Amino acid sequence: MKKNLILLSTLTLLLASSCDSLSSNKGAIDISGKTKQEVFMLHGWELSSWIDSSFQDKYDNIEPCMKDDVYTFISTNQLEINTNTKCNPSDLPTQKQSWSMNDANDSKVTMFGFLWDISSMTGEQIILRRKYYYNFGGTTDYMYSKIVFKKH
Repeated sequence: MKKNLILLSTLTLLLASSCDSLSSNKGAIDISGKTKQEVFMLHGWELSSWIDSSFQDKYDNIEPCMKDDVYTFISTNQLEINTNTKCNPSDLPTQKQSWSMNDANDSKVTMFGFLWDISSMTGEQIILRRKYYYNFGGTTDYMYSKIVFKKH
């Protein structure tokens, strides 16, 4: 009986520790069962990267006062941008813009005046991409943009 109890305790301990070591997403926000629209609206987001093939990394070209803005999708059609550091004293602390999706699980989203493909989405990060034509002095070519939002 004592051997069975020790064996059972050892197996339980091994099983518990192996399950713990296999979970690589400790602290990750579970988005299973949520629509893509709901993921946008989970919490505030910070713009961590904006890369554009025609202008290289736009994020580096963004004024420092805009890099700490928080983007909150407050409804299914309104985006609120909270400015933490004002660029000008007359700037409003909060700006509102429109955003939209054709349906709650669409693979595309419209914001900042552009239609974006949702490339990947977790509870901590959203990656958007878009492909568009750009005219370089008479030569039209495809350009690419990529935005990365990270959880605030």
